[in-house]
Amino acid sequence: MSTTYTRFNRHESMDAETRTEIMSIIRELIDFDNTRKLENCMYGLFDGYLYSEIQIEALQLPKEIGSRIMRVFDICNRYPKSQTQTY
Repeated sequence: MSTTYTRFNRHESMDAETRTEIMSIIRELIDFDNTRKLENCMYGLFDGYLYSEIQIEALQLPKEIGSRIMRVFDICNRYPKSQTQTY
């Protein structure tokens, strides 16, 4: 399965509240088994990568943390998309 993502400019779009929530979620993921892929996808948000797998992985978790992850995904999905430059 290929990894799909969209890009956004995190520096222009993401506020401190969202960054704090992402870090909080990442810290809490330690308590769950088999969440390394999701953890990596969450870290990718800091680099402006929004991985579609975040939604699927969030559905496998308990409702509270899963809904928090989905909220962050929804917020980031509303950011203006950017293009990756190739040289």
